[in-house]
Amino acid sequence: MKAFGRVCYNNKGWLWILPAFILLCIFTFYPIVNTFITAFKENYNRLNGSFAGIGFGNFKTAVTDNFFLVCLRNTVLFAFISVPLSTILALLISVALASIKPLQKAYQSILFLPYLTNALSIGAVFAAMFNVVGTKAQLANGKGTWGLINNMFGSHIHWVDGDASTIAMMIVVIVYEVWSGLPFKILILFGALQNVNKQYYDAAKVDGANKFTTLWRITVPLISPMISYLVITGFIGGFKSYTAIVGIFGNKMGPSNQYEMGTIVGLIYKYLGEPTGVGTASAAALILFGLIMIFTFINMQVSKKRVHY
Repeated sequence: MKAFGRVCYNNKGWLWILPAFILLCIFTFYPIVNTFITAFKENYNRLNGSFAGIGFGNFKTAVTDNFFLVCLRNTVLFAFISVPLSTILALLISVALASIKPLQKAYQSILFLPYLTNALSIGAVFAAMFNVVGTKAQLANGKGTWGLINNMFGSHIHWVDGDASTIAMMIVVIVYEVWSGLPFKILILFGALQNVNKQYYDAAKVDGANKFTTLWRITVPLISPMISYLVITGFIGGFKSYTAIVGIFGNKMGPSNQYEMGTIVGLIYKYLGEPTGVGTASAAALILFGLIMIFTFINMQVSKKRVHY
């Protein structure tokens, strides 16, 4: 009876998590499995559920799309530039913040504010800040306006309009990605710094170590698990860039509606807007999943050699 009672007790525990497990199956596991299946259904029509056959046609359609290489390039560049930059800046800001005692809580609150804002809204604000109003002739005659950022720095650069270069548009997106990624990274790293034993810093002072040596030889190794976590999750989020770009450039993800700043996620949404594009969207999603898995695996392998637990 006692054994039976223990089994009943365990069953009751399963019953408590059953509602959450059901929701997880409906909204997570089922979409993942369905995406894998749909990716191999060629010419799949979501309206009537018909498809021509099973094969790799959707993957071929996605890879040979005129916008695919552009979107792949943008996705990789955004991730590989914004993630290291935001992580390094977050580390420096966290170290500076940890050394400030007066109004430390106030500074923390101010730095965390961007994390609470809506990505689309802030994207629209960035677009307004970098936008240039007027044609080239109007700007030459002083009838147009170069926008807030150009006026601040005394520059005449087309950032997000039809005359903008690819590099200029990328800079705007990367600035946004770095800015929006800072708050969470600062919060995590600042918390990690609070757990560092101060005796290590005292020993470094006795040995005559300067601030840079202390940061590189003591602080970074001791909080390396948190840095590794932020880098891995940052790359995962970086490969899924979409909302901010739509906020800045609109649904076509570019001033000339040619997906100049498009990403893989943007390409997936493009396919989803087509009656028979669900299969191609699923294939593109699996390609993105594969990229994320590859770079996550590489990051984890590097972490095993560089992270000190």
